[in-house]
Amino acid sequence: MSKWSVVIAILGVAIGYQIYANLQNPIPADLEDGDKIAVLDAIGRLGNRLMLTAARFDVNLATYKPVKFLVDNLYSLILNGISPGPYNDVEIQDTTIADVPVRVFIPRRKKTALFPAMIYLHGGGWSWLSVDVYSRFLSHLCNATSLMIIAPRYRQAPEHVYPVTLDECRRVTWATLAGKSRFPIHPSYVILAGDEAGGNMAASLATEFRSKIFMQILLNPMLQMFDFLTPSYQDHQEVLTGITSPSRSAVQWLMYSGGSVGWFPALLQNAHRFPSPEIMKHQTYLDSNTYLPSHLKLTKSKSVQSKAYDSSVSNALKASITSESLCPALTNNVIGVPNTYIVTSQFDVFRDEAVMYISRLHKHSASKVKLKHYKKAFHGFFPFAGNKGWFQFKVSDEALQDLTEFISYQVHRLMKNPTPS
Repeated sequence: MSKWSVVIAILGVAIGYQIYANLQNPIPADLEDGDKIAVLDAIGRLGNRLMLTAARFDVNLATYKPVKFLVDNLYSLILNGISPGPYNDVEIQDTTIADVPVRVFIPRRKKTALFPAMIYLHGGGWSWLSVDVYSRFLSHLCNATSLMIIAPRYRQAPEHVYPVTLDECRRVTWATLAGKSRFPIHPSYVILAGDEAGGNMAASLATEFRSKIFMQILLNPMLQMFDFLTPSYQDHQEVLTGITSPSRSAVQWLMYSGGSVGWFPALLQNAHRFPSPEIMKHQTYLDSNTYLPSHLKLTKSKSVQSKAYDSSVSNALKASITSESLCPALTNNVIGVPNTYIVTSQFDVFRDEAVMYISRLHKHSASKVKLKHYKKAFHGFFPFAGNKGWFQFKVSDEALQDLTEFISYQVHRLMKNPTPS
């Protein structure tokens, strides 16, 4: 046996032991399929431990291609199974739009001259996962909703930081709206959608193209890097941290915004905020007393003010943390923002910023909004919809069914019976 075989065997045993140890962490009783969630949480906790240990030494694991390859393939295995087979109800084309690589999903069973379309921006914290990982889910979403789906293969952090990624998604959006995608798309029925980091960019672009986008659909979106002590961040400092982690979120934001990953402890204490009135006025957009509806019974925690302050970090991030295109939850003028459908999970650090964002839209934008909050769901649950492997979750299929019915009523019905102008 070679020395490398011994090393690999030792690493395998060590990783196996760590996953086994993490499996002993309690799972909230409100969640169904606790055994499956425990496995996801255990794998995630191990990944967090490695990533955060490296980050403390200012080492970014996302810069290493073998690490990305491993993460993408492991998540693909979890999401799609070992051998998912072809999805015959959907035609898939790989092409470019505005010089950006995209994968296009076309429903075979829908015959129409012009399709309603969804530009879907995948999640993964701007640094992980890919259209390939999401391909099975997007095929299922395409077939269920009868929408043509365009999924940009945007370049990722940390090699490509904000605004590079957003600019590529912007070009795809503009070309699609301008009728330059080369696909038969109805320009009046273009939806921007995404989950997690993709939901962030979808919200940013929907605000930018607000008069031209038909609707935005945001699934567990990351909407701000201003406040890391919202009630939902507080609620998940110890709960399901392998699935939804304040520390991992801070590292992801730093990778996307071009900061040093070693700064993440400062973000967790809100010490990254320059204590000036010009900066702190943005806290009003994230006031849980004002924008978290009590009838949802989301949390017993309240917004808190941190007295910590790191001058070097706050000076470096001063422009980023208040940028409206980087942090759509801080958008001042929400009038005319497209109609909005947001999915939130009870067990998600991003829960409250999404709820507060849609509450602000409801109060101030005059747009139609719909919040679907799933009490028995965890962060990232939606892409498991249609999963035929072991990781099947009833709540994921329920959420997709709710969205399908919503799109059928709000999109397909309206296309058949347009309102006279």
